Amino acid sequence: MEHHGGLPEVGKLGAAFDPRARMYRDPLNELVVFVTSAAGAGVLVPTVLTIFSALTGWQLAFLPFVLASVLLELGLIFGHLRPAMKPKERLAWGLLWGFTAAVLGAAFWELTYIQLL
Repeated sequence: MEHHGGLPEVGKLGAAFDPRARMYRDPLNELVVFVTSAAGAGVLVPTVLTIFSALTGWQLAFLPFVLASVLLELGLIFGHLRPAMKPKERLAWGLLWGFTAAVLGAAFWELTYIQLL
């Protein structure tokens, strides 16, 4: 059985995390993008930056940490998940999660990052 673009069908959730497949609009895929965006902005990206700093011994200042949080979050959404969106939706989603990643990254830096390193 073939799925979009000749890729084998692996189930909706498996296809949602397959970077070769474009995420088409349906309620499950929209929820997956939302949850992944929230988890990425709130936990995954700041944690990865903290582990990177701990392993390299290179502590990031506030603004580079926040900027890296935003760039990694947008890379996670648009680079890995690649949701099928109209240009206006893509811009709005990027602004929403870019701002959210900046706020959560700033909070993580202040409350956790500088305390650990």
